[in-house]
Amino acid sequence: MKLIGKDSRGLARFHREWIPWGMAAGRAALGPVLIAGAVCEWNPLALVGMVVAALMSDIFDGVLARRWKCDTAGVRLFDSMADTVFYLCTAAALWLTRPEILRRNAHLLVALLMLEVAHCAFDLAKFGKPASYHSYLAKTWGLVMAVAVTAVFATGNANGLVPVALGLGIACNLEGLAMSFVLPVWRKDVAGLKAAWRMRTAPGPNPAAKTYKLAASTLVVAWLFLVAVPAFAVNAGEVAYVSGTSAGVPNGTIGSLETVSPDTLVFRWKPFTKAAVGEIDIHYANILNFQYTTEVAHHLGVLPAIAVMLVKRRERKHFFTISYTGESDSTQVVIFEVPKGDPPALMAILRARASQACGRVQANFCGGNLAAANVW
Repeated sequence: MKLIGKDSRGLARFHREWIPWGMAAGRAALGPVLIAGAVCEWNPLALVGMVVAALMSDIFDGVLARRWKCDTAGVRLFDSMADTVFYLCTAAALWLTRPEILRRNAHLLVALLMLEVAHCAFDLAKFGKPASYHSYLAKTWGLVMAVAVTAVFATGNANGLVPVALGLGIACNLEGLAMSFVLPVWRKDVAGLKAAWRMRTAPGPNPAAKTYKLAASTLVVAWLFLVAVPAFAVNAGEVAYVSGTSAGVPNGTIGSLETVSPDTLVFRWKPFTKAAVGEIDIHYANILNFQYTTEVAHHLGVLPAIAVMLVKRRERKHFFTISYTGESDSTQVVIFEVPKGDPPALMAILRARASQACGRVQANFCGGNLAAANVW
């Protein structure tokens, strides 16, 4: 009977030790499901539920592992990898559902991705495996990111927490890089940079002589991926303000181009930090010139370009450049990027309504067919 009891206790402990592994694996598996839900336009509450479930598993797998004394380096490393997989899938789901949110915060997103790659490359080169610090800043970042994503899925609108979460992610990766630079050997569950500084004299091989070489190689790897940001065309129903002389409109602003009025072409957008809607009014009678051009949306970087082309054919960007007379008889210029299906209709509208411009521009743009304007 004693043997049976002892074996049953050992079996129970064996099962408990696998629970944190299973929770982390389930969190990683939820990532592709979240993408599928975004593609299939599932109920937003279902997407919110998956994010909340992932957050709860991220909190309690560590709690249970420490309580059951099975908080090994392998468990913590796998937990970090599961977090990375899930939040990469979350970013993909956001791109599929609300791409304008990522476009508005593109500079923060690119910086975060650069630092993630640099941090991972540095850790692999120095320690042979990714870091698993689970610092207080990292935990704060995960919580804020989960709340921000939940709000986006639930309401369908951007919120101020998105740039805050991205900023925290940048700060977290900077702290992680600093801790990896300071620590002589791989460590798990380091509370912060101050704790890492206290551990710097821990026994083990000291790779300080290789630090600068590792930093240089990390920068090279980061550069290969940072310049690899793909240039995608705008989606249907969107118009991007590429550049121009209109003050107060940031380049890359996403909005809509309205042609309902017979007198005015209106570009309307909603500023991220303001409640009011901004707009650019272009009176057809004041248009001096317009031109339609198209170009391939190039993907920068060699390796990412190859990967993208394997799954996605090349896209073309479609631009309308319009010059017109604004207030005080000053000449204004705007360049819009429109979806690939919009140029024929927009060109026909400009030909019909901008009669003053058609008297000055080439016949290719005001008469004949669209192919004559070097469109296709």
